[in-house]
Amino acid sequence: FVHRWLGVVLCLVFLLWFPSGIGMMYWGYPSVSADDRLERAPALDRSKILLSPAEAYARLDPEAPPPGQARLNMYDGRPAYRFRAGRSNAIVFADTGEERGDVSMDLVARIAAAWTSQPANAASVTAVTEVDQWTLQTNIGNLQPLWKYSWPGGEQVYVSQASGEVVQYTTTASRLGAYAGPITHWFYFTPL
Repeated sequence: FVHRWLGVVLCLVFLLWFPSGIGMMYWGYPSVSADDRLERAPALDRSKILLSPAEAYARLDPEAPPPGQARLNMYDGRPAYRFRAGRSNAIVFADTGEERGDVSMDLVARIAAAWTSQPANAASVTAVTEVDQWTLQTNIGNLQPLWKYSWPGGEQVYVSQASGEVVQYTTTASRLGAYAGPITHWFYFTPL
């Protein structure tokens, strides 16, 4: 009796996994890819670049290990080098050589608005203190303070005040697609 009804219940789970697996072929979990960043990045103003990457990195701690990655892009209207050495990140402006300081809430709002091309004052702002459905795949502790900007049209942007970067972007369509595919497919019983 137990075996029969346990089989029926588990078959319902398998029935759920089958169409959601098909859904995963067409709708992925929302994320911010390198292509998304490139598509939304402002054009690099080369005339403002006054320092080479080596000169900019020399402005940081002289005992810092050499960077494993260096990236040049615009940051709040200024060219900036982003250096990554192990788990540490540093941003040095390519025009003055100064290291980026604390990220203000005004800057966070400008970053969110630039990503969506919508005014920040039209969005509702929420502090994200715990992992939610759309930040499951991120290490939220390294991103805090983390802010979610939600616009009436359904766009949501998560901006980390620690890094000054967009870490998640969703739309109504991407969230519905995620529920039809990956989120439903990830449903399982941990003891099994």
